[in-house]
Amino acid sequence: MNWLREPDGEPLPGYRLLEPIGTGGFGEVWKCTAPGGILKAIKFVYGNLNALDGDDVRAVQEMKALERVKQVRHPFVVSIEQIQDVGGELLIVMELADKNLHECLVEYQDAGRPGIPRDILLGLLDDAAIGLDHLIEKHNLQHLDVKPRNLFMVSDRVKVADFGLVKTLERSSSSGLMGGVTPIYAAPETFSNKISKHSDQYSLAIVYIELLTGLRPFAGKNIRQLALQHMTEPPDLTMLPEADRPILARALAKDPDERFPTCVSFIRALGGRSESTGSSGGGSGGISASDPAAWAKATKTAHDVDLTPPAPKTTKGGAAIAASKIRLKSKPEVDINESHLLSTTTAPKRDLGILRPTVLIGIGSFGRRALQEIRCRLTDRVGDITQMPSFRFLYVDCDPDAMNKAISAPPDVALDPDEVFQVPLQPVTQYRRKQLDLILDWLPREKLYSIPRSLHAGGSRALGRLAFCDNYLRFVTRLRRDFQVAMHPESISASCDQSGLMPRDKIPQVYVFASAAGGSGGMLMDLGYAVRRVLGRLMPSQNPSVTAFVFASSPKDPNTTEQELANLYAGITELHHYADPEVTFAAQYGGPEGPKVEGKGLPFSATYLLPMPTRSVEAFRDCVSHLAGYVAHDMTTPLGQSLEKLRQMVPAYERTPFRTFGTYGVWFPRGLMLRSSAHRIALTLLKAWRETTPTSEPPQVEEIYQRITSDSRLKPDMVQQQLDQEFMRGPDGAAGEQIERWLTGLEGQINPTARSSEASKWSRSVWDQARDLIGSRPTNENDSTVARSRLSKVLEDAIKRAAEAWANEFYAACRPLEILPGNRLGVVESSLKRLSRWCVDAAATIEKKAEPVGTKTRQARNDVQAAFDACQSGSRSFSFFGNRPTRSMKHFLEQLRVFARLRLQEDMSDATIRFYRALRLRLEDKLRELSSCRTRLDQLLKVMDDPLRNLPVSTDTPYSASEEALQKTIHPTATLQVVLPNGETHIERSAKRIVQGLKPEDLKRLETAIQKLVLEPRGGLISLCELNADMMRTLVNPLIEQTTAFLSDLLPVTDVTDIESSAAKAKKIDPADRIREYHRLSAPPAGTNKADEHTFVLVPDSKQGSAYAELVKKTLTGATTLAVNGSATDLMFCREHGALRTSELVDLLSDCQSAYYDVVSDPQTSPHSRYDVSEWLPISE
Repeated sequence: MNWLREPDGEPLPGYRLLEPIGTGGFGEVWKCTAPGGILKAIKFVYGNLNALDGDDVRAVQEMKALERVKQVRHPFVVSIEQIQDVGGELLIVMELADKNLHECLVEYQDAGRPGIPRDILLGLLDDAAIGLDHLIEKHNLQHLDVKPRNLFMVSDRVKVADFGLVKTLERSSSSGLMGGVTPIYAAPETFSNKISKHSDQYSLAIVYIELLTGLRPFAGKNIRQLALQHMTEPPDLTMLPEADRPILARALAKDPDERFPTCVSFIRALGGRSESTGSSGGGSGGISASDPAAWAKATKTAHDVDLTPPAPKTTKGGAAIAASKIRLKSKPEVDINESHLLSTTTAPKRDLGILRPTVLIGIGSFGRRALQEIRCRLTDRVGDITQMPSFRFLYVDCDPDAMNKAISAPPDVALDPDEVFQVPLQPVTQYRRKQLDLILDWLPREKLYSIPRSLHAGGSRALGRLAFCDNYLRFVTRLRRDFQVAMHPESISASCDQSGLMPRDKIPQVYVFASAAGGSGGMLMDLGYAVRRVLGRLMPSQNPSVTAFVFASSPKDPNTTEQELANLYAGITELHHYADPEVTFAAQYGGPEGPKVEGKGLPFSATYLLPMPTRSVEAFRDCVSHLAGYVAHDMTTPLGQSLEKLRQMVPAYERTPFRTFGTYGVWFPRGLMLRSSAHRIALTLLKAWRETTPTSEPPQVEEIYQRITSDSRLKPDMVQQQLDQEFMRGPDGAAGEQIERWLTGLEGQINPTARSSEASKWSRSVWDQARDLIGSRPTNENDSTVARSRLSKVLEDAIKRAAEAWANEFYAACRPLEILPGNRLGVVESSLKRLSRWCVDAAATIEKKAEPVGTKTRQARNDVQAAFDACQSGSRSFSFFGNRPTRSMKHFLEQLRVFARLRLQEDMSDATIRFYRALRLRLEDKLRELSSCRTRLDQLLKVMDDPLRNLPVSTDTPYSASEEALQKTIHPTATLQVVLPNGETHIERSAKRIVQGLKPEDLKRLETAIQKLVLEPRGGLISLCELNADMMRTLVNPLIEQTTAFLSDLLPVTDVTDIESSAAKAKKIDPADRIREYHRLSAPPAGTNKADEHTFVLVPDSKQGSAYAELVKKTLTGATTLAVNGSATDLMFCREHGALRTSELVDLLSDCQSAYYDVVSDPQTSPHSRYDVSEWLPISE
């Protein structure tokens, strides 16, 4: 698809784009002029119909929806005029509306009203209701995305539009239904991938509440919370007039059948009128139901009332708000799904936009640690980071063991394998002649030949740069893809939905983390220019922010190695050198034919130095904690906008390009604590689900047992009928009919055979036929093929088919038991075992009853044998009258008839017995399948019980000795005061307290929600175990996410400023003194001039936060307080230090100079990343 569109473009001949109107979950809409100067709207649907990589999903879904609605013609449905496929991109030309109801609501709110006046609103929504009912009644369609932004005003009427999710009721269980649904307005059944004819009514009810009051009945902050509330909690209707509440309660019923018959009947119930003749309109007095205009004239609606909002108020600057004027925007308005909003109000907050596409690049060991810690902080702030596609992580390292180090960490911090980009060194022999010549231009031959066999950079910055140069083309390709994913409107919309943050803009920002003291840091400059090159090609007219954070080790600590000091000085020298606007950076990659890169000035908008006071584990941990807190707040709070303004300021004279910062925070890690608790609950649930014996059998087990065992079709005579019917499938008919036809044919053979004196031969042939057809005894599949009769073989096949069919029916009857909370597999197993025992008992009962038949059959066989012997002997004796053979043959046939009928009766009784036994065996197979499901759950439990069991100990830096402990436990540090409930200091123990505090009814509600939101959409627990290879992704992750959302509603939100105030009071400390202490602890690690500092204090956007902000302003002169919307879980002091003075930088690196000058002149030991620069600009200049 086209990533960028500009005004005056012509996507279709004669259709000229004017300006963007907005974007949504399925596409981007522009205003355009059609041939003849007529204004139209044109929608560009995301995705490409010709894509083979899954990028066609949105376009295909929209095309299917359009196929359903293109025949719809109604005055209250927006008309579609053209549908064009342009190179695989779907374009839709529609009539242009004046505005949508969301914009109308904003105009009233700007004028000082909470929402649209009730009499006006009822008239507007009556139009929408008529249009929606027309879709369902005339076309059997549901809109499924009814919200204020999809209800458009044309003149003073409302039309329904945006049909990207329209579905027919025949496909109500279609998979993937939730893709694109706006969770704020979605009906409960849609979260289970089901729809009903009343789904749109539910959405319309929420729209009514929001447009009337500016509030919503469900206050969830993200998709998971909203889904849970829609499905399990009653709506909050306290903001409505008393008379409206019962009507809205009915329209918002969880059961679709309990809602109003139509949307119109719902809206007119609010107006005190009844719907007389259908949903297409209609009133009393003979008004035609099919004429909306007639109804509008007969009753007072919004169209009889002035729709212009009240007189506009005046803003602080004196400018009037033109409430009745349609506001045109100079750039696209990001119209994302409203499920991300942190407030229940719908007033616009564009000035508070925070979220923007972000790519975080970590170089080397320090970069990896930085990415992991930032990921941990972001997880606490925005939830599951994998659901934030606009945040892209990329770990770049030449270490051969980089992949293992990146993924070997707890789930909340471990990087995904796809986020690891290895740039391996090659053995010297792998460099070809032409490539070698280019390398030797900047790297001495002896340095190249010093590549170790381990292919580690070994602290050599030049080898780190060599590794990047070898992989430059791969890197820019990968980086371009990450930018495209991060910038995609769908990624931004999904990230807003997940995080609850308003979008700021679509221009990405980049953070680069590297150590100047390590070998991988040698690639920093090249990587920075590569980032600039890719951004320049994606958006040539923009200047995105690229910020570098450079770890400066511990230059003042005598324990720091000489190599680190030399590398640090060289790395800072190179950054300082290329910061000179007169110095040109030049490089060529991939051989003589490869790309050449040139640039002047640093590729970074801002470069931060991160020195440590001492070389220790604690100091490194504090450094990374400083960085993670700073970057996480930069990305997710208003601090980012303030810092960006400071970074754009041109450094004064005698200043370096380097900045620094300091932070100190008070943090209540509520998100991590909830996820840890959810992990524990998930373990508990999985253990309960896989238990073999239920603590108590639910009554449903007995009900199913009684229903099945009392089924008349399972009575022995009915089973025999079913088996006999199986014979009818063959060409010879039922078994009894075959035997009777055979016996009848034998009767006609007696006289001719007697006259020819062939009685002996005839009887022998008939006896052989009898054994072949009916056998002499019951047989089964274990007997040899020769010993089994023809009827026995057919009967065996009939038993298999009948047993398989009944086993499936038994299983289908027991499977619904898996939805019951508690021991899901055990309950299903218990039910199947009871039925299996019943089969054993039924077989034993029939076997006992069949014994007399067996006795008679054995006697009849003896009688047949005697008659057969008489035929054999009689044929050899003389008879005067010649009729002895005839009598013998008739007697033999009569005995054979009795035997055949008894044998059939015996076979059918035996077949019935074998049917029950075969049925038991099939049920045993089902039980083995359940046992296999249990084994899979056991494997999951092993992984979840101790994910760190087999992690390797990290040894890549001297600071990583306590890495695992750091990830498992949140420690108070010199940069962070961690606060947990009840004074707890260990997050796992705090999580345990939460789990122990849950009531049984809470767990039951949770299991109900898990069933509806996790298991049911995936076919149930058993299907998940049977069909999915990656159950961590398909079961565990959704289980933890939904449990986290559930706990979020249960756990009271404690404002961190309340905790801070109570702590100060308990210790009898003046809160102002604590503020001054926090300010002192947040001092930057470098720079001493207070005039170059700006102090920011981030406080919760709450009443308590506002009071704390006032105290901060009184205590710290010049401090800026920023209110952070969302969960009030952290309080942060940030001291941003502007460009360091040259003297400050020289002082910071003074202890590195001797180590640097000792080795810089020798090519084997020089710490620089390249050798083609003859003279580096001194830091002191």
